[in-house]
Amino acid sequence: MVVEMDDATREQVRELFTNIINNVTIHLFIEERSCLYCNDVKDMVQQLAELTDKITIVEHKGALDTDDAKKMGVEHHPALVLHGKDKYNVKFYGIPAGHEFGALVGSIIDVSTGTAPLPPDIIEDIASIDKPVNIKVFVTPQCPYCPDMTRLAHQASIINPLISSEMIESLEFQELTMKYEVYGVPKTIINETITIDGLSPIDMFVEKLFEAIDT
Repeated sequence: MVVEMDDATREQVRELFTNIINNVTIHLFIEERSCLYCNDVKDMVQQLAELTDKITIVEHKGALDTDDAKKMGVEHHPALVLHGKDKYNVKFYGIPAGHEFGALVGSIIDVSTGTAPLPPDIIEDIASIDKPVNIKVFVTPQCPYCPDMTRLAHQASIINPLISSEMIESLEFQELTMKYEVYGVPKTIINETITIDGLSPIDMFVEKLFEAIDT
């Protein structure tokens, strides 16, 4: 899958990137032998980095038993981990192509600001969570509702360092898709126990976060 931005998309993203506040580091985890989309993901983030001087790419090649991979909790290739002024638990597993490209661009902006464009009461509720939470959002590039769910999960991670969020491209990770019985997307798994099918309203998403820490 070759990912190329046309001129109109490039200019649109360049304009969106004027909203980047702090520098963003994209940690790119790739493995060249058995990773189908690693090179495509690398090409994608390189194209994005060309559109602003506020994005730096740090490439991590090879096995995932390194200190960096362990510290960032990276378990699969290809992976992107986004850090802004602070180190966030924001991950993309697989290529964020199609509609998910917008989630990647939006998440880059979000980590640069260190906050999220959500209602103040929602931010306060998410910030009040005092136990670890892991959010997995299964997506496909063709799904128009998936980017909003991905970005919402990532925004929760930005608001609260106890929350980690992962976009998982379902077609690339069939074993995970089968394990979590993903028959439609977006499908969100919170702390391995709570499931959200489809795009969740923000209020329900927050309720599910608290349900997960009480389970």
